[in-house]
Amino acid sequence: MRVLHCIPSMLGGGAERQLAYLASEMPRRGWDVHVALVHDGPNLERLERAGATIHRLGGRGRYDPRLLIDLIRVVRRVKPDVVQAWLLQMEVMGGLAALATGTPWILAERTSAFHHPANLKNQLRLFMGWLANAVVSNSAGGDQYWHEQGAARVRRYVVCNALPLDEIAATAPVRGEESGVRPDEQLVLFVGRLSAEKNIARVVESVSRLLQRVPARAVFCGDGPERPRVEQLLQSHGVQDRARIAGFVSNPWAWMKRADAVVSLSLGEGNPNVVLEAMACETPLVVSDIPAHREILDDEAAWFVDPTSADATADALEALLGNREGAVRRARLARARVEQHALSDIARQYDDVYRDVVANSTPVPGRIAL
Repeated sequence: MRVLHCIPSMLGGGAERQLAYLASEMPRRGWDVHVALVHDGPNLERLERAGATIHRLGGRGRYDPRLLIDLIRVVRRVKPDVVQAWLLQMEVMGGLAALATGTPWILAERTSAFHHPANLKNQLRLFMGWLANAVVSNSAGGDQYWHEQGAARVRRYVVCNALPLDEIAATAPVRGEESGVRPDEQLVLFVGRLSAEKNIARVVESVSRLLQRVPARAVFCGDGPERPRVEQLLQSHGVQDRARIAGFVSNPWAWMKRADAVVSLSLGEGNPNVVLEAMACETPLVVSDIPAHREILDDEAAWFVDPTSADATADALEALLGNREGAVRRARLARARVEQHALSDIARQYDDVYRDVVANSTPVPGRIAL
């Protein structure tokens, strides 16, 4: 059996990381894994180590027609049993290539309705999803979105994100001198894209208020369009000497294991990689009170806060840092809940999905031929 994954790049996002994980495990289940992409990125090395066959595509713009021509050629050459399309560019181009060649294809839903406002771009995405053989969501929220959008003819599945639990367990914490944290300080960590949907301005404001109250230090592992604003906010709050931006970090688990708290104030998520990884690292969590976080955690395993309130978040972080015993207890409860995300189990679920889609694929009304 052969699967072709279509993805724009192997940059540092959650979708790219999940594909790299799957590529390492699916061959054990009898799948020949191929990946078509336009750009490289930090997750490419893991993908190459997995032994996936990589097909680099041409085209300059996001919707350059040469990209579609290249994709069609790749599909015809590889002859996959199923195509999986990741992220908007490939949900369109990869979906069209699969439709043009009569190949069963799957749209990978990585988020939820929050990230899909009613605009032309998302209308195009919806149209492509209606023509897919299946939609695989990584959360109940993502699946609910497609249910509400009337994808009646499309098979729908929910498969959560995978975690390489053994690899995470074997990771050592960042050493004290590398972290820059003094023995009398505690470490608050943010991991993720520095962007508006991660509510990064509120994270900075909350952490800044905390640093003015307690002996602590903050590290932001990530990069993105809001980085200049983050730097400006840290300076305006006068905490730039105790907070730093580490940029993209290929292995955030070492930082998570060194941290006393991880904070995530996202306004919307699918199945949040960072929160799951912090749970696997047994790092205490302060998270926004949104459905995606409630799907994997409860009040016994994390501190939930109103993501619009910097005061509430700073108070929760201060309570966490001041109650080491309670923080450890919640973190251990959270760790017990990630066993269902073991990579081998998630790969088995994808194996079931792929085989089900292949076995039940029929021509979809509107399927094109090029």
